[in-house]
Amino acid sequence: MEFQFEYNYKDIISVPARALRGKKILLSSLFILIALVLFGSCAYLGMILEGYSIADIYNNFGLIPLDDFDLNSYPAIIFCYYLGPFLALFSLMIGIMSVAIIDFENMRGNPFLSSFQSLKFSFSRIKQLFLSELVIALFIGMIVVMGIIVGLITKMPYIGELLYSFFFFFPNFIVALLTTVAIFIQILSVLIMPTSVAADYKGETFRSIVETFLTITRQPIRWITYTVYSFVAAKVASFVFAYFVYRAVQLLQFMTKLGGGEKIDQLISSGLNHLPLHSPLLSFLTNLFPGIYFGFAVSLPSNGATDSLAGYIMAISLFMIFLIVWGYFLSVIATGQAYAFAIIKQKRDDYKISDEDSLFFESAWVDPQKDEEA
Repeated sequence: MEFQFEYNYKDIISVPARALRGKKILLSSLFILIALVLFGSCAYLGMILEGYSIADIYNNFGLIPLDDFDLNSYPAIIFCYYLGPFLALFSLMIGIMSVAIIDFENMRGNPFLSSFQSLKFSFSRIKQLFLSELVIALFIGMIVVMGIIVGLITKMPYIGELLYSFFFFFPNFIVALLTTVAIFIQILSVLIMPTSVAADYKGETFRSIVETFLTITRQPIRWITYTVYSFVAAKVASFVFAYFVYRAVQLLQFMTKLGGGEKIDQLISSGLNHLPLHSPLLSFLTNLFPGIYFGFAVSLPSNGATDSLAGYIMAISLFMIFLIVWGYFLSVIATGQAYAFAIIKQKRDDYKISDEDSLFFESAWVDPQKDEEA
């Protein structure tokens, strides 16, 4: 069945259903896992540089430290507060890009893009994604340096204060206003830039930067509306998905316990013993909305845990289940951004991504009816 994209709000409404695809959830989960590994590795390295031992870090913060750290040395601060979050955020951006290319190829008539092809494409565009963000950051940094220089002018005797006051409105204030907009767009580009890079047919850095700016500045209300809906839909849909996942685990426990007896409870309990069940990340999924006490409590066997190899393997299995729920959450966000980008581009430039040819010609889907007409 051919994918129909109408370039209006109806496509946005369907985002939660369109995001519920195995390869999208798989890719999203993979990049969330990469983000956690990179963040955790940087946090561990930072605290090791601070003087903590690995055993102390694990006992106090767990496998992935998410709490505030009492750090004093600059190397530790750089690793924990800057490098780790940056690498984790950049990994999530690549994940959004890997999901977005699936949606764009679907619009182009290629619904059979594989997870491997999407992954390969995303890694091939990492440089473009990084450079696009770097160019904006360098522009902002250059303006900041110029601002410092302008501030030094006031130290000139007599004429310095006059020059600063005379040029305060123009060009200083105007430049500062444009820089504020650039900073705002840099923050929002975490969501938009990955889709801009994925949609860029030729892989040009300048084009993805321009598309990011135009998406926000030309259609701000539409983008904000679609983005807010995507986040709300992601929260509600992931909550429902988490509920069914939890019930599926309970059902699996019940069925296998009929044959395995108390050994099943012991294995599950051993796995849970290694996981932070009271983590805010889990509470976020098991409650409908923050501040609204409507959700479900995770109540699986917690007695009879043993420190065995099977327990660690079970912990990994349970963690992977937790990961795919977050993967679905990210998949909804990424699909929403891809659809929003395509709709806004059509409204803005009267240009349809669905009119483009597939980037993966060998895998492109061919409509037999169109082939006969040709």
